[in-house]
Amino acid sequence: MKRNFKLLILIAGLMLSAWPVEAQKARTYTIVAGESSFWVFVPKTGLLSGLAHDHEIGVKSFTGKIVVPESGASGGSLELDVDATSLAVLDKKPSEEDKKKIYNSMHNEVLESAKHPKITFKSVSVSDLKQTGGDSFSLTLNGDLTLHGVTKRIALPVSLTINAQQLRATGKYTLQQTDYGIKPYSAAGGTIKVKNDIVVNFNIVAKS
Repeated sequence: MKRNFKLLILIAGLMLSAWPVEAQKARTYTIVAGESSFWVFVPKTGLLSGLAHDHEIGVKSFTGKIVVPESGASGGSLELDVDATSLAVLDKKPSEEDKKKIYNSMHNEVLESAKHPKITFKSVSVSDLKQTGGDSFSLTLNGDLTLHGVTKRIALPVSLTINAQQLRATGKYTLQQTDYGIKPYSAAGGTIKVKNDIVVNFNIVAKS
C-alpha cells in the first residue's frame, strides 16, 4: 500500500540551456536521506470508516543519485532505491499496539516486504519542462516504478530547484495499489478498508 515511492530527475540539456555558462558541466547529485522525506497518505473507506483513522506512512531508508549531463550532451538519469522494510507508521493517534498491528499488516499482508524488499524508480525521459523563475522549474518526470515485484511506467509532476551544489525536487503522485498486484487492506468484513488510491509525497534534497 505504500511507498515508491516516485521522488527524480532527467532534465539533461533541456534545463542546462537555462543555466549560467559556468554551471553547464556534467554533475552527479547524491540524495541526502537525512534532509529528504518520503511519506504516503493512506485514506480509509467503507461503512465504518468514520471509526478508523487515515494513515501516514513514512519511508525511513532510501538512496539515489541524479546525473545531469554536460550542456549540449544527451543522457542524464535518476535512480532511486527504497528499502520496503523501512516503511513505518507515522500516525500519532493509534496506540502503540495498534501501530504494531498496522505495521505487521502492511509488511506481511499488503507489501509482502520479505518477498519484495526493494522499491525502485528509474527515469527514462522528461516532458512539460518550464522555467518558473531563476533556478526553479516544473516538469513531468517519466520513468519505471517497481513496487511489489511489478514494474509500471509512471509520470511524476515535479517542482525543481537546482544549482551547481544542490538539487531539490518536490511533488506528489497518486497511485493505485491494484496496478501493482496489491490488494488494499480490509477488516471487519470490509466495513473498514483502505482506498485503492494512495498519495505518495516527496521532498528530495540531493547534493553534488
